[in-house]
Amino acid sequence: MANIEVPGPEADWETAPEYHGGKRNPAFQESTWEVATGAYRVVAGLQPRLEPLAARLRLTVERTWEDLGYVHVAMFRIDRLHFALSQFEGGSPLYTAVWLDRSTIDIEAALDVLLRVLGIGREALAFVGTSDTGFQNLNGWTSQ
Repeated sequence: MANIEVPGPEADWETAPEYHGGKRNPAFQESTWEVATGAYRVVAGLQPRLEPLAARLRLTVERTWEDLGYVHVAMFRIDRLHFALSQFEGGSPLYTAVWLDRSTIDIEAALDVLLRVLGIGREALAFVGTSDTGFQNLNGWTSQ
């Protein structure tokens, strides 16, 4: 392999994931999570926090980021259903987002499968819906 020296970054370049207007660094880094979410949509929120949900299924939780900050994510498959559970670092808002791949048509059936495998009932749902249909708060849950 040739010994080619690569120069360091320009002194006025910010880190690639940052954007605060007037970006000087020509590279804008995206997280794997940001890219993956294009194939998913939020379909519900669960009242339990991410950690016990992931522990139930023995999932590895990854720390990544998106526009709103750092997020903890577990992506997994049950049969042919592709799910992700996410929660923003710092715990606000106080729910775990349930993401489902966009190709799944029957959202309610998929949620039933997830809840059954998690060993919890529909009373654990904070809200259901999508950005297309709107979200409905459930079980007395509020975002406050």
